[in-house]
Amino acid sequence: MDQALEILEKEVQENPKSIFAHHRLALAYWRAGKLKEAKETLKNILKLDPHNFEALTNLGTLLAQEGELEEARKAFVLALKIYPASPQSLTNMGLISFQLGDLSSAERYYREALEQKPDLPAVWVNLSTVLIAREDYQGAIEACQKALEYDPSFAMAYNNLAVAYYYKEEKALARQALTRAKELGYPVNPELEKLILS
Repeated sequence: MDQALEILEKEVQENPKSIFAHHRLALAYWRAGKLKEAKETLKNILKLDPHNFEALTNLGTLLAQEGELEEARKAFVLALKIYPASPQSLTNMGLISFQLGDLSSAERYYREALEQKPDLPAVWVNLSTVLIAREDYQGAIEACQKALEYDPSFAMAYNNLAVAYYYKEEKALARQALTRAKELGYPVNPELEKLILS
């Protein structure tokens, strides 16, 4: 990998204004676990082109992974100004809003992402997580069912379905959903398992 990085670094040195070269280097740094270098390279792209959607999205994702949620949010806000209908950026804004405890914004962003692209089972499951936190258990059940329409073997959807049914006091359905989540290999929370399967 070091040799590949050296080649890409040389390519950037020889073509300092090539966004493509910078982007290849940023992704190579990221894959190599050199996150500081990846962030700096993505920022260099944005110096060359402040409206580069791909660089903003990748920078936001990287910052979020690093726990720099406010900085990540800023990157995604800029990305959404460039491409307001981006399901990826909307989803990422939903994730960050959820992590920051802003459930209302998280729900709004997930719903906007699903308006653009409804066949995203992971986003339906993310929405169900928010709805469970907001105590909208019926909405969470519907979101999980939607996720399972697109991916019938999505284990986390069954787990969230079990949680929502449990809180709705529909224990038989909760048990059925949790059993399916376990069959699919989902690492079920032992406390939840005890509550539902006892």
